[in-house]
Amino acid sequence: MRIRYMRDLAFMAVSLAVAACTSTRTITEPVVYSQAEAADSVRIQVGQTIAVGDLRIRFDAVPSDSRCPSDVVCIWEGDGVATLVAERVATPSSAVSLNLHTSIAPKSGEAHGFKIELLVLTPYPSTKSPIKPDGYSAWIRITPAG
Repeated sequence: MRIRYMRDLAFMAVSLAVAACTSTRTITEPVVYSQAEAADSVRIQVGQTIAVGDLRIRFDAVPSDSRCPSDVVCIWEGDGVATLVAERVATPSSAVSLNLHTSIAPKSGEAHGFKIELLVLTPYPSTKSPIKPDGYSAWIRITPAG
C-alpha cells in the first residue's frame, strides 16, 4: 500500500512538473470587438488574435524595444516596435504584416481597408525587471481607412 502511495505521489509530481514546463501563453480563440470598440481602442497581447468583423489581427511579437527604462535618465526616449499581422477571414493567404513604432514612423499602417494605429506598448521598460517576449500588450485603434 505504501509503495503504491509513493508511486502515485511521484507520478503526480512529475505530471505537475511537465505541465508547468509545457504551459504557454498562446491564446487561440480571437477576442471579438465591435467596430465602435476598435475605433476607440482595444488591448491585444503577444500571441493573441482579435476580430473586428471579418478582419483578424494577431500580435506576433515585439522585435525591438529600445525605449528608455523608466528608472534611467536618457537623452532620447527610444522606440518600441510591435509586429501585427492583419488578414481577412475569407482570404487568410492575404496576410499583411505591420511593424508599428511607439516613437518614430510608422505609428500606423493600412491593411484590408483599415487603418491600424499603435497607441501604447506596455509594460514600459525598467532596469529592475526585464520584459519577457510574451509579456507585452499593445493598445491599438482600428478604423476604416480613408
